[in-house]
Amino acid sequence: MSAAHTFLTTDPALFNPETGRLDAVRLARELNVPVGMIAGAIGRKAPGVRKHPDSSSLQCELRRLCRIWVALVGFYAGDKSNARIFLNAPNRNLESHAPIEFIENGNLAPLESFIDAMSARQSA
Repeated sequence: MSAAHTFLTTDPALFNPETGRLDAVRLARELNVPVGMIAGAIGRKAPGVRKHPDSSSLQCELRRLCRIWVALVGFYAGDKSNARIFLNAPNRNLESHAPIEFIENGNLAPLESFIDAMSARQSA
């Protein structure tokens, strides 16, 4: 994926406008989940993430969640409501688990693989 394509599909609502960094609180709001779930998904404690939601030390793991979210919204032509439904619905391609379960458990790799597979099918 080209840098230009990535830039065009990134949702500015996920970033702190002052620092330009991903913000865990904003990401939680977009996914409609508690900040504590985002913290757990990235292997951090919730109080620290709430206190410094756009800390540079969080950026690598927040990028993984951002990539998943932005891809899902893109698959639904920008419809965030349908993307949220997808996150919460059991999926036969994920052994009947809802994608949100992987986020809750901090196991993002299966979702990243799933997103990659969906992207490959869409661009073919």
